[in-house]
Amino acid sequence: MAIQTLNAAMASKVQVELSSSLLIQLLNSGLLHCSDCKCLNAGAKKVLWQALLTSTANTELTNEGKLCA
Repeated sequence: MAIQTLNAAMASKVQVELSSSLLIQLLNSGLLHCSDCKCLNAGAKKVLWQALLTSTANTELTNEGKLCA
């Protein structure tokens, strides 16, 4: 019975609140992808957009000077 309940809970969506710094860490680490997120209000959308821009800029700076395979 507990396994069925757990499986049902995992299949549904969950709404959580994260600090912007934790969101940035998760995006930078690759543990969370922007397509996994849905913004529930304009403030969240602004924070996510800024986090993605920052993450992309950091990735480009890290990879600067490296050749593509």
